[in-house]
Amino acid sequence: MTDGASVDANIQSEIFNAACDILGACVFVYDRNDCLVFASRQVQQFLPLDPRALVAGTRLRDVLGAIFDAGLRYGVAAEQRHKVSREDWISARISAHWREQHDTVERTGKDRWIHFRKRRLPNGYNISTLADVTEQRRQEDKWRADMERAALTEQILDTLPHPLTIKDRNLAHVALNRAFRAAHGLEGEAILGRTIWDLVDPENAARIEESDRQVLATGVPFQVAEQIVKADGSLLYAITRKHRAGPADRPVLVTVMEDITDIVEPAAGRLALRQHIRFQSGQNCFDPVRAVEKRLLLEQCRSDASADLAGRRILVVTDNARIEWLVLGELQARGADCCAVRSEAEFRAFVDVAFDCGVSIEMVLLDATMDGYEVVAQANLPVRMITPEGIGADFFRALVEPHVAMVEVDDAHAGPMVAASLFDDWHIATELDALAPAMGDIEVLVAEDNPVNQFVFSQILEGLGISHRVAENGEEAVALWRKYMPRLVLMDIAMPLKNGIDATIEIRAAEKVLGVRTPIVAVTAQALNVDMQNCLDAGMDDYITKPVSPDMIERIYSKFVAASEGRSAA
Repeated sequence: MTDGASVDANIQSEIFNAACDILGACVFVYDRNDCLVFASRQVQQFLPLDPRALVAGTRLRDVLGAIFDAGLRYGVAAEQRHKVSREDWISARISAHWREQHDTVERTGKDRWIHFRKRRLPNGYNISTLADVTEQRRQEDKWRADMERAALTEQILDTLPHPLTIKDRNLAHVALNRAFRAAHGLEGEAILGRTIWDLVDPENAARIEESDRQVLATGVPFQVAEQIVKADGSLLYAITRKHRAGPADRPVLVTVMEDITDIVEPAAGRLALRQHIRFQSGQNCFDPVRAVEKRLLLEQCRSDASADLAGRRILVVTDNARIEWLVLGELQARGADCCAVRSEAEFRAFVDVAFDCGVSIEMVLLDATMDGYEVVAQANLPVRMITPEGIGADFFRALVEPHVAMVEVDDAHAGPMVAASLFDDWHIATELDALAPAMGDIEVLVAEDNPVNQFVFSQILEGLGISHRVAENGEEAVALWRKYMPRLVLMDIAMPLKNGIDATIEIRAAEKVLGVRTPIVAVTAQALNVDMQNCLDAGMDDYITKPVSPDMIERIYSKFVAASEGRSAA
């Protein structure tokens, strides 16, 4: 008998490590005296511990102390982690360690979830495992969100007053709302899975199926006005619209019967609006064309002298009712005392009355496209010309700019509006918090066009537990920056479509409108002084050179993200 290790100990350890690699798990083994017997080499992927804390024979208390000192506080509610003391946390972990079984899934980083398992064997040995279940958690969250959206969508469809049905490519009903069921006097089970031939007479079934197949085959929407006898004998006047939706290999047919019964009535063999129906002007949705037109028009009215318009007397001279509405509305919003005249004769009459009353006119905004504008321009008054028809190319450039700020920065009544990203998908937000703009959804944005370097960045950032997105060129980098507002940007200098310098300049310009600033670090293949100066001149905060390493990325992250969070917390 000897106290020496078995000659097969190293082989067994390697086999154990290989099994842990395959399972993607980290394993600790403690003896009955709570001393470490084995720690797999995957520990560093889960816990940032000094290797000296993982030597065989180390006490459990010392291992837990090293974990606490590394900044981890698992087993404690997130809001309490900064309050718990070192000794209390270690004592609680030791108590859990001595349970026969212990399972918990906890969040250890911004986007990382770990499954902790502990088993106490009859001989007193303890086996503890850690497994990364982040992807599984994301899939569960996505599945749960999809289920909530599906349930919400069904509720919304059921509240619609218009009958609606969805058919699959075989023209069998797969979904329908409450209004459709009520119109036919049938429950959903009596309709779902059945075709129109099971619900109406053959003549009408053939007519309906013909238009259904035409829409599915061509994708061209179909519309027809119909008079339908409902199950209760009443008449339903409807505009039936059919649309193809879904993927090309699994299309569905959406049919909406727009119920107009309440607003029409038979009259002389046709339908007419009921006499008591009166349409009122409604609130229009945001019109980007009108917003750009307004912005460019008002830019012509600016001057250093007119920065503060409160209380100033301004006369608008234009025969264009739309221009009058736009300009007067803006001037009134800024507190100006203003009005408008629509011709040279009205202008003369207004000036004469103002002179007789002793009222001075401090500024005249004159439409240069109005007949007789030359006479007004020669009046002995401060005149500023506006040219609605001269917007030209500026109008179209502003209109197609994908992320144009539609509201003036210095508008006291509205903040800057940022257009949604071109990469956004339509979705239903199920919580009120989701309606607020997403700021800092990801921690790091990497702009890199080389696939190998993209992989390297992803591996390093995932290993550090840092959430990130990768842009393949400068254009995409700017778009993703606008969408996610990351805490740090790692910007490659040489990229297609738009290089890193130009992308940085565009981001910095947008930040002036939004009132934010994101640290941008240049990533270069060479570190020449002239290149570094160009990066700094463009507004970058620092630079690193390729090839990148985990230590390099961690240093930059700590400098610009972790440090700023520490200052904010202080």
